Amino acid sequence: MTIQDNLLRIVAAPADGSGLDIVIVSTTTMDQETFWQHRLEAGRGYVCRSDALVLAVTEDWPGGAGNGLGTLYALQTAALKASTMFGRDLMAELNEGAAVGLYHTAGKGTRLAPLPGGEGNNKPAVKLPASVKIDGHPEPMTILEAVIRQTAVYAHGRRGRVGVFWGDQVFIPSNPPPATTTHHVDILASLGPMPDSDAWTARGLERYGLIAVGATGDAVQVEKVDHATANGLVQNGVIAVEGGIGVSLGSFSISAAMTTALLDEFADELAAKTEKLDTDPHFWMPMTLDAATYRTMMNAKGVASAKADSHYARMRIFLDRLVESHPEAGVFGCVDIGADGWWWDYGTIGGYLGNNLKLLGDDAEAAGMRSFFGLQETTAPAGLELSGGSVLIDCSIRTGHVHGSVLVGVRADRIETSGSVMVNVTCPSIRGDELLLYNVPEANPMNLDSGTVRTDAFLPERGRLTLWSRTDRDGKDDWHERLPGNALSWDELHTANTEADAAEVAMMSREAFARLREDQWRS
Repeated sequence: MTIQDNLLRIVAAPADGSGLDIVIVSTTTMDQETFWQHRLEAGRGYVCRSDALVLAVTEDWPGGAGNGLGTLYALQTAALKASTMFGRDLMAELNEGAAVGLYHTAGKGTRLAPLPGGEGNNKPAVKLPASVKIDGHPEPMTILEAVIRQTAVYAHGRRGRVGVFWGDQVFIPSNPPPATTTHHVDILASLGPMPDSDAWTARGLERYGLIAVGATGDAVQVEKVDHATANGLVQNGVIAVEGGIGVSLGSFSISAAMTTALLDEFADELAAKTEKLDTDPHFWMPMTLDAATYRTMMNAKGVASAKADSHYARMRIFLDRLVESHPEAGVFGCVDIGADGWWWDYGTIGGYLGNNLKLLGDDAEAAGMRSFFGLQETTAPAGLELSGGSVLIDCSIRTGHVHGSVLVGVRADRIETSGSVMVNVTCPSIRGDELLLYNVPEANPMNLDSGTVRTDAFLPERGRLTLWSRTDRDGKDDWHERLPGNALSWDELHTANTEADAAEVAMMSREAFARLREDQWRS
């Protein structure tokens, strides 16, 4: 099986019934829960299976639960919703072989700012260059919908398991997804032989959590380490790499037995909602490392030895109980997506811009991306010149020249641009290169400097806000800074969006675009 075979399976999954049985989305607000419950139910048959059970839930956990406790809390909350609203027993269905997908959407989207601000802080609702049918009507595909669609390829081999994914990255594996699982936990990674020091640095491996796999298929979770540290772990027998070592994608799946055991183990924390625990340092590392190595790695994270030792002891007791009661599987394994897989991360401005522009290429990955998004060859009206493989989706542009650009839902009399991405933009005319314009209704012509980023946000108390940035800036670095031309910092915008009524914000945006388009096309 090749990457193309995997791609065909992914594209076909929503319609042929091979996708996930239950789709859980963990959101951060009730407004987002309501949005995704309706959106995904309305998009069944295009994004997920037509008979999939959709359960959007809210992580109402002060300060955040971390992705470890957050996963367990989402499962617990989803099980309650399934029972009370749909008369379904989620845990019973999981134990009977249902394939469950859980998608985390938490996080402020700092590195993607200001785009999430234009979606009322709903980061996974940021739009991509594709179309899906919602209640029978075409609408731009969101990042989360792309992720749900892509991960359906793992459903067949994950019966009776919960797959956990992040809502801002799409990957097309080059290795065939396994038909069966051999471990209570398996984590997705891109594996290869142990590299030398130069290759380690060149690939930036010290910036990622790593998975090391031994000859037996058992794996170990390793925190971000330099080559010398990793090599020392190998030499001292702490980790084995005969099966490869590589970057963890963070996504994982857990057996029904592991799911139940974790829910029982952390029942007190789930009830109190005061702790914050992540999967890598608090679940997987104490399960796979020796006590001394675990203590050293947690010390490096600022955790005192006594606290690290106490947690390690707790997790080893937990593990012994699990293995004793369910010895049929290994504890921790790895699913290798393959060294030649495609990985599209939309979680940063650079990633969003660069991965959208990949659509224009003439290589296999670009062709695969166009197939994944269901894009057809673009034809232009008589007055508009297209070049550089430009992609236009649901656009109405009368004249101009668009070179090497991706435009989605753009309405304009004239556009002159190169190397740009524009999504949901209405304006009389636009001139400028290497632009990123997102959710912009502008009544006046725009003549913009190269590298300009613009997003518009709507707030009931402030009206429309025009937000400016640059394609070479990182929103995480700018989070507390008011950039030139902006009335708010990204942090202030996030707070204002949190306090706003999402339905009113959506209505303001729709009305602004409708008025502008009516005026523009009447003239």
